[in-house]
Amino acid sequence: MKKNLRNRIIAASVGAALLLGPTAAFADTTPAPTTSTAPTKVSAADKAAYKAALEAYRVALKAWQDARNKAQADYKASIVAYRDALTAHKASLKSIEATFNSAVAAAKAAYATATAGNPTAAARQVALNARVAAVAAATNARAAAITALPTLPTKLTPPVVAPKPVAPVKP
Repeated sequence: MKKNLRNRIIAASVGAALLLGPTAAFADTTPAPTTSTAPTKVSAADKAAYKAALEAYRVALKAWQDARNKAQADYKASIVAYRDALTAHKASLKSIEATFNSAVAAAKAAYATATAGNPTAAARQVALNARVAAVAAATNARAAAITALPTLPTKLTPPVVAPKPVAPVKP
């Protein structure tokens, strides 16, 4: 037991030395914080300058907000017009493709009726030539119709607005 008690005393003294040693050594070298009890008074000129700067900031902020709102409204209107043009273009392409597909189907149907039964080789060749000519004419008509479509407008990029004005610092 004597050994255990001796170890406890040594550990307590080492812990106290480590804990209290640095604070005692640095007690004289630590500068005392200084607090100023005198309130700083703002001059009337500083107050007037701040009020003028604040009013100028408010005017600049209002102009910035108006410019941002107008740019956003213009962008939204252009996006609506772009989407309408895109929808009309897709509808035109769809009708051109439907017309082409019906012309090709009609040519195939005409070939099928001409070759029904047991036709001669010459009759079969005439029907085949008619089908190829009809498909070629439909292809040319589709290409001409697609070329005649109006070009799509370019999609606008979102508006870039100048950075928000910075509020003045109160004196």
